[in-house]
Amino acid sequence: MSINRRSAIGGIAAIAMSGLATSESQSQSGARRVRKIATEEACCIPEIAERYAKLSRGSGDSLYLKLMKSVYDAPANAPSDLLPQLLDFDAGRLKVMDDNKVDIHLLSQTAPGVQMFDADTGTAMAALSNDRIAEAVRKHPTRFAGLATVAPQDPKRAVLEMERAIRVLKLNGFIINSHTNNEYLDLPKF
Repeated sequence: MSINRRSAIGGIAAIAMSGLATSESQSQSGARRVRKIATEEACCIPEIAERYAKLSRGSGDSLYLKLMKSVYDAPANAPSDLLPQLLDFDAGRLKVMDDNKVDIHLLSQTAPGVQMFDADTGTAMAALSNDRIAEAVRKHPTRFAGLATVAPQDPKRAVLEMERAIRVLKLNGFIINSHTNNEYLDLPKF
């Protein structure tokens, strides 16, 4: 049997949904309710946001550059509402979760992750982002879980960061965006 990206994602989603369906908590009234877990909840750290803003000022036809400009390098007279939310790992995010009756956010570095950077910058920024996500999870262990990011531009260092993310930081898994430097990861060369 051949496994492709679509069937793998479908299988992972089915497993995740089966776990959510049986994950219940007690409400204040004593009734049992299914916990709401928001998966792949985007977040960003200031150091990466600054680099996204700088990248967005460059030239190129990547859709990510256009998106980054609107969020990370918006004009002062029209600031992005999204950026403060992405940077918030604490009270503001928790309030939004409470307002929407979400029990847990699965935090992950927002797209395009560290995959538009050179290998050295991507590797350093991945480690810093993973440290910050792990810190947020430690601070709010019943409200946050976290996915690590890695820089596939340097596979050997990416593997080391994956091991550190699980063994040392105790994060819950990984997120790798669909492309690195505008090349999709399902190309035959990968």
